[in-house]
Amino acid sequence: MHIPLELVQIIIEYSLYSKNASNHELAVSIKPDWKAIQPLTLASKTYRALALEAWFQTLFINSPNDLENLRELFPGIARSIRVLHCVQNDARYISMWDLTGLNHLSKIRLDWLSRRMMPHYRSKDPADRLPFTHIPSFVTELDIRGLPWPSPMVFHNIESILPNLKILRLRQQRIWCGLCHTCSVARFKEPGPERIIYEGGGGLPIHYARALRSLQHLRTVSITIADFGSGKMTVGQGDEHNRYLWSGECDRCMEIMYDDDDFRDRYVARKKGVANGDIGHAYVPPPGLNRVEWHFWRAEGSEEVDVQESEDEMSDSGEE
Repeated sequence: MHIPLELVQIIIEYSLYSKNASNHELAVSIKPDWKAIQPLTLASKTYRALALEAWFQTLFINSPNDLENLRELFPGIARSIRVLHCVQNDARYISMWDLTGLNHLSKIRLDWLSRRMMPHYRSKDPADRLPFTHIPSFVTELDIRGLPWPSPMVFHNIESILPNLKILRLRQQRIWCGLCHTCSVARFKEPGPERIIYEGGGGLPIHYARALRSLQHLRTVSITIADFGSGKMTVGQGDEHNRYLWSGECDRCMEIMYDDDDFRDRYVARKKGVANGDIGHAYVPPPGLNRVEWHFWRAEGSEEVDVQESEDEMSDSGEE
């Protein structure tokens, strides 16, 4: 009795992609070990073709050179790749990923292990921020994790390389504070929020909104950051627990600057889209944005040390 190929395909994809999809560890593939489908690759040429196609739908890779080697070893396999999971290691030079030929790619995940910032971050003409070239027009989702210094300038060239982006996901320790214009850690009064959801376009750091507003198709931004605790502000889901519309402001700025009732009210009005010329332009979201999600994980003491080390390195050194 022969098993229908459609059923074999379902079995293969279930074996590969039904688990571990929520794994947040950097530089670790969400796919199981190759041995999960290896027996099928040995059963017949037909099963092997199905298994390889499913295996390469999500490609986990550590180097642009590995991507070139893959093209040589498996000619034509690029048509199978739907999700690219690439890793920027802590190397001397920042990798640039040439995605030529990945014509069916729909999602990119970038794990940033480097302590360095994006390419040319000190250039007077910053032509490159996100380290990709020749991205196919079908890519609609970008997932970036681990950036030590995620300023709005990270998205300097996003419109030109990802014009059809619909979903942006970020996971990092820091976030941009629109009050002091620095990347800061979040601190909330215990127990701290687990998530904050904004509908209708609000909820981004103001400078993030400015950097992303040229993306006509952007619908959802999901930002996951650490909560280091011991803060002064209480923030929660719902208007009654989030009356100041928290969107990345650091605890120190909120404690000092929000103590001025007039400034606080005008700043919150600015985040609602009301112009206040003396404190900055009104918040203008990307035209299609309808959902902003903030998710938080509780940071441990060792993670705080890592953040401080990252801050020191950023202030003392740069690209060579």
